[in-house]
Amino acid sequence: MSPLSSTATAARTHEGALPDLIASLHASLQGAPDLVGCQNASFISPAFADGSLVRPLTAPDGVWAVLREAADGSRQVLCLHNPSADPVSVDIDVLLPESVGRQLHFVRGSMNTTQETDGLHAHLDAFGHVWVALDL
Repeated sequence: MSPLSSTATAARTHEGALPDLIASLHASLQGAPDLVGCQNASFISPAFADGSLVRPLTAPDGVWAVLREAADGSRQVLCLHNPSADPVSVDIDVLLPESVGRQLHFVRGSMNTTQETDGLHAHLDAFGHVWVALDL
């Protein structure tokens, strides 16, 4: 039996990543994250209430970014989703200039952050997503 070619290996790896992408999309885009047992439920629930504002943001590297904000402006929750098979980094301060200096509170998903000279960067794995609440 001959070994798989690099093209066949790449195709197989890509096909194997499809379930991860679908699961990640479902988790990211289904609406409010599962709040059952979440200690921050009362902190973020206004951003998911009827009448809340849902604003898509322009993010680099194909990242999907959505900001949910309570109708009265009292709460904001940011969702970042990486639909690619490569890790990405998003400069939160560039994405949301009004957030500079504000504290982020992890809600759901997975990310690492680093404070760079140009701002706070969120690092997402391939097909990764994260929900974070922003202090106002």
